[in-house]
Amino acid sequence: MAAVDRDEAGLQGLKSARITPFVCDLVDLKAIPILTRRIRRVMGLPRVIVNNAGIHFRSAIEETTEEIWSRSLNVNLLSAATLCREFVPAMKRMRGAAIVNVASRNALSSSPESVTYDAAKAGLLAMTRTLAVELGAWGIRVNAVLPGFIATPIHEKLLNDRQFVKNYRRLIPLDRLGTAEEMANIIFFLASEQASFITGQGIVADGGQMCGQNYAKIFR
Repeated sequence: MAAVDRDEAGLQGLKSARITPFVCDLVDLKAIPILTRRIRRVMGLPRVIVNNAGIHFRSAIEETTEEIWSRSLNVNLLSAATLCREFVPAMKRMRGAAIVNVASRNALSSSPESVTYDAAKAGLLAMTRTLAVELGAWGIRVNAVLPGFIATPIHEKLLNDRQFVKNYRRLIPLDRLGTAEEMANIIFFLASEQASFITGQGIVADGGQMCGQNYAKIFR
């Protein structure tokens, strides 16, 4: 298994007999073809791609610069498209190939001051459907996971705000935040043969937040 990140120190913690780390900042789209050639040379033909890179800039639309747009689209959408472009020709030769894109609940339900993130994740979900149709003839399945609020280090500041967590949990019918392990389980399932007849789908994993609100709970 190949693991890609821009943080070399963090990758070293993953290095094992089963995981080979590769350093690459996916904001640099020109570096991706070089990366994929290295991965194929070391690891052989790819069977599964998991596009899990993400970056979130908070800015009002009038303050959203071209640089913010470029970095957000590159990391959240175009890097995934480029990795697929580079790997798909080899994946067409593999049995049981699959692509799993990690989008976001924001692909379907937007947040203020998140225009670049929301647009990119919505694009990633649309790309998922398109590639599912395009690559189905080769048996390549393409699905997406749309996480809600997940307790990960990127949210460290918010997670340390007990009042925020208490209030946010009121929006979630399961009354808790999600975990990285739960998202990994969904990704593993979609990449496995257990999901062999599932393609073109976006699986929302948000504890029920988007399905509806218990207003008695919110405004109690």
